[in-house]
Amino acid sequence: RFGLWAPQKMDPIAPRPEERCTTQNVQRVIDEVGFGSFQIMMLCMTGGVMFAEGSEMLIMGSITTLLHDHWGLDPWVRGLMVSIVFIGFSLGNLLSGIIGDRYGRRPAILLSYLMIGGFGLATAAATGPVMMITFRFFVGVGCGIGFPSVYSLIPEVCPTQHRGTVSSLMIGFMPLGELYAAIGVLLIDPNLEGTTGHCELGYEPSIVGVVKEGAAYRSRCSWRTLCEWGALPAFIFFTFSFLFLYESPHWLASQGRTEEVEKILKTITVQNRMTSVLVPRFLSTHSARESMRSQQVTFAQAVAILFSSLYFATTVFMMFAHFTKDFCVFGLAYVFPQFFAAHGTYSPGIELTITASLALPGVLLAVLIMRWDAIGHIQAMSVTALASALCAVGMLEAAPDLLSSPMAYCVKFLTLAYFIVVVVYTAEVFEAAFRNTAVGLCTCVGRVGSIIAPLMFELTHHSSGGSFDIFLLCIITFLTTVGILCNFILTKETKGRSLGETEQVDLETKGEYGTMKEEKAS
Repeated sequence: RFGLWAPQKMDPIAPRPEERCTTQNVQRVIDEVGFGSFQIMMLCMTGGVMFAEGSEMLIMGSITTLLHDHWGLDPWVRGLMVSIVFIGFSLGNLLSGIIGDRYGRRPAILLSYLMIGGFGLATAAATGPVMMITFRFFVGVGCGIGFPSVYSLIPEVCPTQHRGTVSSLMIGFMPLGELYAAIGVLLIDPNLEGTTGHCELGYEPSIVGVVKEGAAYRSRCSWRTLCEWGALPAFIFFTFSFLFLYESPHWLASQGRTEEVEKILKTITVQNRMTSVLVPRFLSTHSARESMRSQQVTFAQAVAILFSSLYFATTVFMMFAHFTKDFCVFGLAYVFPQFFAAHGTYSPGIELTITASLALPGVLLAVLIMRWDAIGHIQAMSVTALASALCAVGMLEAAPDLLSSPMAYCVKFLTLAYFIVVVVYTAEVFEAAFRNTAVGLCTCVGRVGSIIAPLMFELTHHSSGGSFDIFLLCIITFLTTVGILCNFILTKETKGRSLGETEQVDLETKGEYGTMKEEKAS
C-alpha cells in the first residue's frame, strides 16, 4: 500500500497542529514540501504504463505486417487485430473507474502492468489469428485499467505549480515506448520480413531458439521475438512499482484514512529532504471518519453526479475532446506509415524510428505551455487544437506537395501536445472522490475514436481511389470544433489552483452536489 520504504524517524520538536483530513489540507502540505525525488520516482512508476502502451501498440502494427502473408489474413482480420486493442481499452477504462475509486490508484496500476506484460508475452505463443486477437484484447484491457489511474495519481502527488509539467512528462513516456519498440524492430527485423512457414508450431522463448539455432531462428520467427520485446517493459515497471509506488494521499483523504495520509505525507517530506515541514495530525475521531465516508460515492452515484447539471456540460464536452484526441493521435499513427511511404525510401524500421521521434517535440511543447503562466489549460487546449487543424490543411491534396511532409511532422507533435493538455485538464477538473471514474468515462468514449479511425480511413481511402483527404477533413473538423467551443463551454480554469481548492469551491458553492451527498448519506 505504501511502497517499500516506510517513513523514518519524523517526530519534529514542535507540536504538530491538528487539522481536518481534507484534500485541501493534504494539497497544502504537498505544496509546502515542493517538488523533489518523491515526485520523480512517482513519475517513473506511472510513466511506465504509457511507455508499455506505446511499445505494445507499435509492436502490434509491426507484427500485423509480418503475419499478413504468414497467416493469410484478410483486411477485416488485419483491422480487427488493431481495433480489438482499443475495444479492450474502452472496457479497461470503465473498470479502472471502479477499481481506482474503490480500491485506490496503486492496485489499478499494478494490475495494469501485469495484464500488459502477461498477455503481451502470451501473444508470442499464439498459434493463429483467433488466439492472437484474444490476447491482444486483454492487453488493451490492461492498458485501459492503467491510464485513468496514472492520469489521476500524478496530479494528486505533485505541488500545484508543477502539476501540469509532470503530467506532460508522464505522457511523454508513450513516444519513448514507441521509440523503444522501433529500436527493437531495427535490431530484430528491420525490413519486417523475417517470418517463415510453421513458425507458430512448437513455441519456445526466443532466447532459447537463438541459443539453439543462432541467427537462423531470428530470421525465421522474428514476430515472436518482437512480441517478447514489446512485453518486457511492463514486467520491469511492475517490479519497481510494487516496491516503490505509493497510494494517492488525496484518494486516502477522500476515504477518511487519516493515519495512512499522514504516513505518506511524512514519506514525501523525508524523500524530498524537507523534514522541516510539519505534517498535521489529522483528526481521526469517529465523527470525522463518518463525515468523510459520507462523501464517498459508488460508481453509479459518480456517473449520476457527472451527468447532473453541475458537471454535465464539462463531462460531455471532455468526452468529445477525448474522442477527438484519440481519433487524431491513434488514427494518424495508423495512417502515417502509408502517408510517408509515398515520400520516403527508408526501410520500415527506420521510418518507424523517425515517426516515433517526431512525437518528442510535442512533449516539449506541452511542457513549455504548462510552464507558461500566461496560458491557462482551456486556452492551451484551444490553441493546440486549432494549430493542429491548420497544419492538417497543409496535408490535403490541394496544398503544394512541398508542404505535405513538413505539415505532417507538425501535425504529429501538435496533436500530441493537444493530447497532453486534454488529459491534464480532465485529471484536474473533477473531484478526487470520483476522479478516476470521470477520467475513465472520458477516455472510454475517446477510445471510440481510436476504434473507428482505422476503419474510416480504410473505407474512405478505398472509395476515393487512394485519397487521404476525407480522413484529413474529419480530423480538421473535429479539432476546429474543440478549439472554438472549449472557450465557451469550459468555465473552470484549473491551472495554478490547488486540487483541494477547486474541490472546496465545488463543495461550498454548488448546492446541488451537496444535496446529492445528503441524499446518499440518508
